[in-house]
Amino acid sequence: MSEGDTQARIAQPTSFMPTWFLALATVPILLGLLYFCRDFLIPIALALLLFILVTAFIRRLQSIEILGWAPPRWVSSLIGIGMFFLAIIFLAAVISDQIAAMTDAGPRYTARFESLLADVTEVIGDQRVAALRSAVAGIDLGAWVSTVVDTVSGLLGVVSLVLLYLGFMLAERGAFSEKLPRLCASRVEAARLTATLRSISESVQQYMWINTVTSALSGLLAYIVLKLVGVDFAAFLALFVFLVNFIPNIGSVLGVILPTLVAILQFDGLMPAVIVAVVYGGGDAIIGNVVQPAMQGKSLNLSTIMVMIALTFWGAMWGGVGAFMAVPLTMVTMIVCAEIPALLSVAILLSSDGVLPGTNAAHATDTSG
Repeated sequence: MSEGDTQARIAQPTSFMPTWFLALATVPILLGLLYFCRDFLIPIALALLLFILVTAFIRRLQSIEILGWAPPRWVSSLIGIGMFFLAIIFLAAVISDQIAAMTDAGPRYTARFESLLADVTEVIGDQRVAALRSAVAGIDLGAWVSTVVDTVSGLLGVVSLVLLYLGFMLAERGAFSEKLPRLCASRVEAARLTATLRSISESVQQYMWINTVTSALSGLLAYIVLKLVGVDFAAFLALFVFLVNFIPNIGSVLGVILPTLVAILQFDGLMPAVIVAVVYGGGDAIIGNVVQPAMQGKSLNLSTIMVMIALTFWGAMWGGVGAFMAVPLTMVTMIVCAEIPALLSVAILLSSDGVLPGTNAAHATDTSG
């Protein structure tokens, strides 16, 4: 070996810690930050998700042509942002009105629940429902409703912070695109970072837009069915259906269970609950299994088992908000890992067919083959 090669090897920096050890040390730190800093991270993550949704809606408005005229960007932005904030105000009004109605109906629902429990006792015997009766006797519906009201009041503060973040993001989106190239050391790195962020944005926009449309269809169907049957709190239950349908797999089940339970507690007979479960449940199944896949196609490209694991993980980390954001966060993770050679196998594992977005698609296909 020549003297130059020896000096080059000596001058080459060496790592005192293997890569696997650094990974094992980093993961617990990252998990700790996600869990213990969730009060700080959740509003920012929600604001980013809403920013992507508003941006997708603005782009849809820009694509609309009326007699050959398409609205300019500033008109589409003004309409999109205005409609979004009007929707937030409308939802807040619906929630506050429905909570007052729930408070008034609390004693009636408690009496109906105890009556149903007595009927069940006559059928299956006292011993089998003794524990359930003991649990029901300790239920204070008024205190429960008060807890719900306090929780909603606390959420209003979070919503205000999210909207504040969202407003600044919308105001600075143009300036961010100009700052992005200056963050990189070269034009090649800037182009790669821009392509990665564009891929993340387009994928999450597509997912959020499709789920917003299909969730709105499910919420509208629930509202129509509940109104026709005469179920209380139809607007609140429709809003609940709209929100939980963003949660993969189990969201649609929860969206059927809660309105059905309310119908059971409200009416003396079971027929209204059966109508709600069959008519709305069947319609929601069509939306989830026919309409959504037709709109989505292969754009999601996430493994089903990985979606369930992500749902469990983010639900444990961030609660209901984490379950709501599980799929977008998993999509972002897959796209970022696809751009890092050392994490390419993780991206392939997260995907449904091993074909990754962007420039690594061909490489992923060769690897999977």
